[in-house]
Amino acid sequence: MLLSLPILLVAGCGSDPASDPSASNPDTPAPAAAQPQPGRTNGGSLWQGGEQQSIDLQSAHPNGVVLQLTSIQSRQMETAIGIRVLNGRDRAIELNRFNNRNGYIVLDSGERLYLSPPANNTKVSIPAGQTFEGELVFLGRLPPVQSAVLILNENASADNEHTSTPGFRIDLPLTGAVS
Repeated sequence: MLLSLPILLVAGCGSDPASDPSASNPDTPAPAAAQPQPGRTNGGSLWQGGEQQSIDLQSAHPNGVVLQLTSIQSRQMETAIGIRVLNGRDRAIELNRFNNRNGYIVLDSGERLYLSPPANNTKVSIPAGQTFEGELVFLGRLPPVQSAVLILNENASADNEHTSTPGFRIDLPLTGAVS
């Protein structure tokens, strides 16, 4: 639907009916690009047709932080991963320390969907002893791929028990889901 709006605006702003064969014949269907197709947007399709899929993954970091992934959904403009973070440390942790593209989903094609952190918590900080539950949003839709990896705090330590910026690299369970 987002694609058809600009096309309609351009066609309504001085297009020449003589150069548009569909304008002379009202029975001629609109071009295929202007017609919405189920499960497709911007010429590409959404993983699982855009349906939210429950997942059950857990990764425990040696510093006492547990990251649980609860769902994944490809949306028209973004990809959302449901998370629960349990901070078992006596200090706050940050899952997006420098807020500079160190959090992303990398697809099997090599394409990256970068984290779009919440405006009120750009470093995705979780206070000591607290649990955070919500979703991480990544810019761009997840296409129907066979594999992808969630990376948080790229280049941060995945095994340092004293770090306040734990690094996570988690293979997302994309195969075997209903197409």
